[in-house]
Amino acid sequence: MKKNKSSDFLLILLFIILVGGFIYYKTDGRYLMNSRSFNDHSSFSNDSNNDDSSNINSNEDHSSMNMGTNTSPSMNGNSNYMSMDKNNGMNMGSTDPNATPVTKLVAQNLNAPVKTFNITAQVTTLNLGGGAMVQAWTYGGSAPGPAIRVKEGDRVVVNLTNKLPEGVTIHWHGLNIPGAVDGVAGVTQDAIKPGETYTYNFIADQPGTYWYHSHQQSEVQTGLGLFGAVVVEPKEETIKYDKDYTVVLHEWNINGLSKKKNKDKFNDKDSFNSGNLNNELVEAMTDVKYNMLTTNGTIDSKHFDAKPGDLVRLRLVNTGNTTHLLTLLGIPFQVVSLDGRDLVGGQAMNQTLLPIGGGNRVDISFRVPDSGNVQLVNAGPDANQPNKRVSVSIGNGNPTGTATSDNPNNYKLFDFMTYGTPQKGVFNSDSTFTQTVDMELSSGKAPGMDWAFLINGQAAPNIQPLVIKEGDTVKIRFVNDSNDIHPMHIHGHTLQVLTRNGKAAEGSPVYLDTLNVLPHETYEVAFVADNPGIWMIHCHNLKHAAMGMNMMVNYEGISTPFVVGGTSGNHPD
Repeated sequence: MKKNKSSDFLLILLFIILVGGFIYYKTDGRYLMNSRSFNDHSSFSNDSNNDDSSNINSNEDHSSMNMGTNTSPSMNGNSNYMSMDKNNGMNMGSTDPNATPVTKLVAQNLNAPVKTFNITAQVTTLNLGGGAMVQAWTYGGSAPGPAIRVKEGDRVVVNLTNKLPEGVTIHWHGLNIPGAVDGVAGVTQDAIKPGETYTYNFIADQPGTYWYHSHQQSEVQTGLGLFGAVVVEPKEETIKYDKDYTVVLHEWNINGLSKKKNKDKFNDKDSFNSGNLNNELVEAMTDVKYNMLTTNGTIDSKHFDAKPGDLVRLRLVNTGNTTHLLTLLGIPFQVVSLDGRDLVGGQAMNQTLLPIGGGNRVDISFRVPDSGNVQLVNAGPDANQPNKRVSVSIGNGNPTGTATSDNPNNYKLFDFMTYGTPQKGVFNSDSTFTQTVDMELSSGKAPGMDWAFLINGQAAPNIQPLVIKEGDTVKIRFVNDSNDIHPMHIHGHTLQVLTRNGKAAEGSPVYLDTLNVLPHETYEVAFVADNPGIWMIHCHNLKHAAMGMNMMVNYEGISTPFVVGGTSGNHPD
C-alpha cells in the first residue's frame, strides 16, 4: 500500500514540535517560576465584630518560590554563580570550592566600646491612633522598633530572639557593614527560626541616619511592622544641635479601617488641588496602595519640644514603598544629609518640597522662631486623604507663618543635583571605570509570571549577578522606561550620583544608598568595590522587588553556605 506523503510530513512535524517543547521545558524551565502568591500578609483585616481591631489573615500560607534552573549568562559573562542544590534551592555565591565563605567576612576585632541591644521579634497589638488597633509583627513590641543610637566607632551587638510564627532577619539599610551581617535570608544567613536567637556584630563607622528591617519576605514582614531607625552620632560634632529628633514614616494596609475625620481642607479628597505638582509624579505616587500613614507609629499629630532660637535637626526616614513629599511651613530650612551622607554647604530654603523615596533618609536643620511653632507636613495626593496625613509640630505656640492657609502643592521640588557647594568627589567627569553596566527598569510579562518588574527585560531569579572584584570602579546607568517610581537600593556600598538625564551634577557631591528614579528618568551613578561579599541591588518599593526587580552583586571568590527557596525556608524578598 502506498504511503501518504502528507500524512508522513504531519507526523514528522508533530514529532519535532513535541521534542522541541520538551527541550524548551528542560532548558528554559528555569523561567517557570511561580510568583509568590501574596495572600496578602502586608494587608490586615478587621475581625468579624468590625471594631477597628485588625488582625493578620494567616501566617501559614506563604507560597514557596520555585527558583528553577538558571543557566543564562551573567551580566558580565561569568556563569560561575547562582547554582541549584539538591533540594531545589538556589545558591547565590561562587561555585569555586576554594572560595571564601561570606560567613568569614566579619568585623575586625577592634578594642571598641560595645553597645548591646536585646530585641525580640514578636506579634504585638498596636494602637496606631484614630481608634485603629492592629496585630503587627514588631521588633521589641513597637513599630518602629527600638531606636538604635550609637557613637561612631562603637561595636554594635544586637541579639535578636524570634518569637514570631515564621523566620525573620535584620538588614541594616544603608550601613556598609561586613558581608556576614547584611541580614539577607538565604544569602548571608538562614532566616532565624521561631524560638532561636541570632547575634549581629559590627562596627558603626558611618555617622548618619539609617534604618533596619527584615530581609526575610521583606515586602510582607516590613509591611507588618518589622522596622526601626538607626542613628550613628559622629565622634566629633562639627555642628552642635540643641534638639535632634527622628521622624519615621510607615505605610500600612488595613482592611475595614474606619476613616479618621479631618476638617483640614488639604486633607479633603474632593478638594485636592495638585498645584504645581507634576501629574506624572502624582500618578506614580498613587500607584502604591495603602490606607494609613503613620508618623513614629501613629496617625495622630506628634509634638517635639524646642525653645525659641534652638537649632533643630530632623531625621526623616521613609520605611514605606511610595515617595512622600515633606516640607516645613513658614520657615527656612537646610538639607544637611541624604541617606546618612553629609552634603557640602547648601542654602536655606523656603516653600520647598522634599521628595523622600522608599528607603531614603533626609536630614534637615532649622532654627525655631521667636514665636510660634514649626509645622512638618506632607503634600501631594497622600496629604489629601484621611489617615495619610503627616502632622508634626516643633516648639510651642501657634503655627508659624502661613501654616493654616498655604497650599504646599504649589511649592517647588528640592533638587539634590544643584544643591550645595560644588566640590570634587570620589568620581568626576574624567573618571574611568573598570565596569560599566546599563540597567533598564521596566515592567511587563515574564515567564511564569502574569506581571513582573524587570531589569534589562528579565525578572529575578533569571537575572544573573554583576560579578566584580575588590578595587573595581563600577558605573551603573539606571534607565527608567516605566511610569513607576523605582527607588534603587544597593547593599553594602555607596553610590555617587554623576548625571541625570545626561546632565552632570552641579552642587555638592551626592552619595546615596537608595536612588529614587522617577518615571522616564535616566541616572548615571558609580561606586567603588571596597566591601567584599554577596550583595543585592533591588527596588525598594518592596513589592517591585518581590515581583522580580532584584539582582545580586557578587565579588569574585566569595561563596555562601545558604540557599534561597527550595526547602530552605529562605525567601529574602
